[in-house]
Amino acid sequence: MEVQLLKALHDEGYAIKVVSTEHEALRSINRDELDMLLLERSSHSTNSLHKMMKAFLREQGNRPFPIILFVDEASPSAVVEGLGAGANDVVPITVGKEELLARIRNLLGIFRIENERSSQQVVIDDLIIDPGSRKVRRGDTELSLTVKEFDLLLYLARHANRVCTREEILKKVWDYDFHMGTNVVDVYIRHLRTKMDKGFSNKLIQSVRGVGYIIKEGE
Repeated sequence: MEVQLLKALHDEGYAIKVVSTEHEALRSINRDELDMLLLERSSHSTNSLHKMMKAFLREQGNRPFPIILFVDEASPSAVVEGLGAGANDVVPITVGKEELLARIRNLLGIFRIENERSSQQVVIDDLIIDPGSRKVRRGDTELSLTVKEFDLLLYLARHANRVCTREEILKKVWDYDFHMGTNVVDVYIRHLRTKMDKGFSNKLIQSVRGVGYIIKEGE
């Protein structure tokens, strides 16, 4: 990144950590609590850019942050490619400091609101899910869920009253790009039903034959 842009960020009060390789960036994401990643694209091919961005997005975990991708020239094809790879904004390396600062403030504001929403409890009838502590209660019972069971339940709960297809769940919860003939969703649904619905007259998780699953709130 241009020295004057780094200085502008520093003058605005942002704490900056500069790394020179993808592996250093991944270590920093794992170790530090980042608010934003500014990534300068060099000679990455389309495939390697997608692979790199996917690694960054995967390491964000439960606290997503925006990624701005700097390119030599912000042509329509470069912008489409960068956004398609997972960047939240694509700007030319020659961007002016005032424009960059405005884009940064805008993205930080959007993600702050989204992170606040994501940390809010989800309540469906007598089911309470706390994303912050990753605790789940149904009635007076605290449920013991695995990481993926929790992620699956939270996804279904955040989309309550809407059918979630198996393909959609695989992509959003397991990060699979296609079905691949796996029955992992059905297996985990069975585990969840055993832990969450057994013993309750109101069965929250319902099947939609040939499509997927839905959590329905009581009438």
